[in-house]
Amino acid sequence: MANENGNSAMQAMADHAIIKTFTPIVVALLIGLVTWLFSSLLDVQEEVAEINIHIKHLHMAEETFGKQMEEVEKTLTDLRINVGRLAH
Repeated sequence: MANENGNSAMQAMADHAIIKTFTPIVVALLIGLVTWLFSSLLDVQEEVAEINIHIKHLHMAEETFGKQMEEVEKTLTDLRINVGRLAH
């Protein structure tokens, strides 16, 4: 019975030593992971803001292009009318 108590005490001591050894490593890894995630999140937010600005510029360019296309269509229609008058 004394042998069993000695073995369990040794086992408990070994388990405690392992826990004491690896706990700081696990904590450091968790801190590093959280830091990396936070940094990545900030980078993604910055990219989203830039993409939103580009989307606004594209919408403005699309509106401008639409207006220019209307002017070109009107000019083309006027040219067709004038060519039609000259042909007759």
